[in-house]
Amino acid sequence: MKKFKFFVLLAFMGLATTAFAESADSESSSCTISTSSSFDATSVTTDGWSRIYVSYTPSKMKFDDSDDDIKFKGFTVGWLRGFGLTQSLPLYMEAGAGIQYRSYKDEDSESYGGYEYSYSEKLTMLSLNIPLNLLYRFNVTDDFSISPYFGLDFRINLLGKNKYEETGYGETDSEDWNLFDDDDMNGEPWKRFQAGWHIGVGLDYRAIHLGVEYGTDFNEIVDETKFATTSVTLGFNF
Repeated sequence: MKKFKFFVLLAFMGLATTAFAESADSESSSCTISTSSSFDATSVTTDGWSRIYVSYTPSKMKFDDSDDDIKFKGFTVGWLRGFGLTQSLPLYMEAGAGIQYRSYKDEDSESYGGYEYSYSEKLTMLSLNIPLNLLYRFNVTDDFSISPYFGLDFRINLLGKNKYEETGYGETDSEDWNLFDDDDMNGEPWKRFQAGWHIGVGLDYRAIHLGVEYGTDFNEIVDETKFATTSVTLGFNF
């Protein structure tokens, strides 16, 4: 797995370096650059585009020593900027930022001798996600294009909370922890910074964008534990 991660990083850096070199060569040999401000799904232009988007981002917290993954629900709201790397090929780089929310809830209830017993546990996280994508656009029609891509994620975990509540014999006890606090987590807080990789494909019809993506983290958020995330994105290009 470590070798695979290394090759992903190496391939990304190699393609990006090659693309920037081609871009420099193209600029030295030609000064014709599109100046159109409207988004064109199939044009080859260094002007690029901006995108606002919302993503449904279910994820799994995967444990190295167990198959019992914890499934999180989530969504992301963000912005991306895409720009051309060369005037001769539809090769682009995308970079941006998004606010990502995850939540997990486990609850159950039973009755004993006329008394109701119940418990619930909820984990919530709020993060700043910074994606960097390298994509190639295949033009299908004048209005429609398909863009496979791969890239890196850099995530800063801003907030994290675990709340536990238990009710029995007419009484309720509750407690909550800051997942990133050393004292609350008994010396094993979750990590604030994570990095990972992802692959995906984007579909653009005029200004409408639809994307599907899957990726995992490089580093552990806590010992022997990582996130794997699937994203389904709806966006607007302008």
